[in-house]
Amino acid sequence: MAKIKKYTIGVDIGGTNMKAVLFNGEKTVMNYSLGTPKDTISHMLIMIKALIDPLLEKAEADKVRVSGIGLSVAGAHDFNHHKIAKSPNLPLLDGVKLAEQVHKTMKMPVKMDNDANCFVRAESLIGAAKKFNNVYGIIISTGIGGGWWLNKKIYRGAHGGAGEPGGMVMDFTDTIKLEEAYQRLNQNNSLNMATEAYRGDVLAQRSYEEIGRLLGTACANIVNMVDPEAIVIGGGTVKSSDLFFPEMKKEMTKYIMSPIAASKVKLLKGKLGNDAGAIGAALLVN
Repeated sequence: MAKIKKYTIGVDIGGTNMKAVLFNGEKTVMNYSLGTPKDTISHMLIMIKALIDPLLEKAEADKVRVSGIGLSVAGAHDFNHHKIAKSPNLPLLDGVKLAEQVHKTMKMPVKMDNDANCFVRAESLIGAAKKFNNVYGIIISTGIGGGWWLNKKIYRGAHGGAGEPGGMVMDFTDTIKLEEAYQRLNQNNSLNMATEAYRGDVLAQRSYEEIGRLLGTACANIVNMVDPEAIVIGGGTVKSSDLFFPEMKKEMTKYIMSPIAASKVKLLKGKLGNDAGAIGAALLVN
C-alpha cells in the first residue's frame, strides 16, 4: 500500500517580514511572504491567515492533506505554558499564546518554537549539519540567537532558555554582551557595513575582521562548554561570511581547550537560506 502523502506549513514571524513554506517532508513545495503587522494581535492573526491561505490552496490543488502548522517566533518562550515570554522585535506578542490563537483561526494543529531553535532543527535534519547528532546553531542577523540540537531534539535546559549566545558577556570591564559588541562593530547596519567592505573600505573590512574574532571567541566558549560536533551559522550576515569566517575559524581554534575538539569541530554555513526558520517550524509538525 502506497504511503499517504502529506504537507506541513511552517511560518517564520520576523520583526519586518513573515515567511511561510508549504513543506513535503523533504523540500519546499511553495513559499510566500508578507509584511509583519505590529499594531494588534487581531491584525497579526488576519495577516497570518492571509499568509497561510495560498499554501492551503496549493495543497488542495495537489490533493495533499496539510497535517498542521508550525510557528517560528524570535524571543524567549515559556514552553510549559505554550506562550511567548518576551519577543524583542514584536512586544505585542509578549505573554501571548500565539499557537493557541492561530489554532482557533485556522482550525488545525499548531506548534511553536523560537527562531533559532527552528533554524538549527532545519539545518540538522535536512541542511548543512544533517550528518551530525550534536549541533549548535547560531543566527547572525539583526541580533544574535542560538539553539542546541542534541540527539535529534532541541536541548532546552531546565527553564527553556538554553542555547542563547547573544547574552554572553564578552567584555567584563564594561559588561558588554556578544550581541551588543556585534551591533557596535557593524554600526547597527550589517548590510551597509558589508557593502562598504566589498568596496574596499579598510575600516569596514577591519570591523568585519573584529566581528570574526568576536564570534570565534564566542564559538570557542560554546565548544568548551558543550563540545558539539559542528557549529552551523545562519542569518542574513552569512551572505558576507567571507569577510569574517577566516578570522572566526582562527580565533575559535585558538581558544578551544581540547586539541581534539579544536581539530574536529566543524564550522558550517547554513544551506537553507532565508527559508530555514520556516522549514524548521514546519518540521515541528509530525
